[in-house]
Amino acid sequence: MYVSVPFRSSTFLSDVKVDLVNAKAVAYFQDGSVYGYRNVSKRAIMNILVNPSISLGFWFNRNCANSRRAREDWRVIPNDNKTMRNGYYVLDLPKSKKTHKDVNLPSIV
Repeated sequence: MYVSVPFRSSTFLSDVKVDLVNAKAVAYFQDGSVYGYRNVSKRAIMNILVNPSISLGFWFNRNCANSRRAREDWRVIPNDNKTMRNGYYVLDLPKSKKTHKDVNLPSIV
């Protein structure tokens, strides 16, 4: 059963869902593409669930994309919200609108 990682703002990923029991992770990107991974470290999955200071992008790059043990596998992607476009699975949901305004830094920065 997949659990969505508690919300963190990310310019790279819109959501990450993990399955601790089966060592699987599904990454939902801002552009709508979806990638599934199997054999993800259970320790890393537990860490992303309980540690709110970990960046989603950093966690994904370290434990899925650039990991020696994790393997990309489209079969781990849940069937409820995926469609195929140009050879890649993408979300079949409308894009959500931003709920926050862009940060304006002072001119001295």
